[in-house]
Amino acid sequence: MLKAAAPVLLIVIASPALTDEGASGLYVPGNFGFGAGVTPDAGFYLSTGLAHYDGDIKIFIDGGKIVVNADKRPYSLAFAALWVPETKVLGGNLGLSLGSSDVFSWAHGEVTGLINADATVQGWAFGDTIARAQLGWNSGPWSNTLYLTTWFPTGRYQRGFRPNRGKNHYGVNLGWGVTHTEPHTKLEFDSAIGVTFNAKNPATDYKDGDDFIWDWAVGTKFANGLEVGVAGYAYQQLTGDSGSGAKLGPFKGRVFAVGPHVVSNTLVMHHAVLFNFRNYQEFGAENRFEGNVTTFTTTVKF
Repeated sequence: MLKAAAPVLLIVIASPALTDEGASGLYVPGNFGFGAGVTPDAGFYLSTGLAHYDGDIKIFIDGGKIVVNADKRPYSLAFAALWVPETKVLGGNLGLSLGSSDVFSWAHGEVTGLINADATVQGWAFGDTIARAQLGWNSGPWSNTLYLTTWFPTGRYQRGFRPNRGKNHYGVNLGWGVTHTEPHTKLEFDSAIGVTFNAKNPATDYKDGDDFIWDWAVGTKFANGLEVGVAGYAYQQLTGDSGSGAKLGPFKGRVFAVGPHVVSNTLVMHHAVLFNFRNYQEFGAENRFEGNVTTFTTTVKF
């Protein structure tokens, strides 16, 4: 069986529900749920997943254009691989993962300019490439993992209000996840915090501010491999956006979300397989999209 609910895939699930340029950032809140502090046992893991987001915002900047009264409804197909070698590092498990996504973007809004005009954009595009290194330790009911995630601007990007999935800039996230499982009640408590540092988008001279994210989950494990509970996240932009392209000023944002989280851990053709479902309803948004995101992922250990 897999020891962690989502050690791999959600680094690449695409969601427009962040702030910054495009009202979307590099790190996706809700990245971690059950198993947030667990680095799995040695092995090779492959993951795929589907995600859908439906949200809106009153005003934001996309590709250098100010857009008002906008809606976004993208679908994302994500894929990732994680390798955990047998060799221990500092007494812990080292994990190295790489992933990306193929996204169908749909957005509608009023693009401002000399003459304001309604516009609808849609189309398929690959997202940025995401690499992660993690190091985790287990001690009784406790698990801790340190994460270092890097984004490479390989996704589609064009100036203007377009169905872009790339952000056209680099970024780094430093994170720490903790998992505690009560041995008698099988209650699991998960928490992960992280800070994302963004480089400037050279095409628009727009530098996103630094972001703080807290993901959490609480659930109960059952003997049949099922785990059921709730998960959520809190997102807060720490520093304002800057550069000549930041026409709306600092545009610091925040949002919160909560929803059901279900995991099924089983064996399929002698391989450990994990199915992971989450649905988040966002609330309290400021300077960012607010909506609903649904993800379903599958991870297989080889």
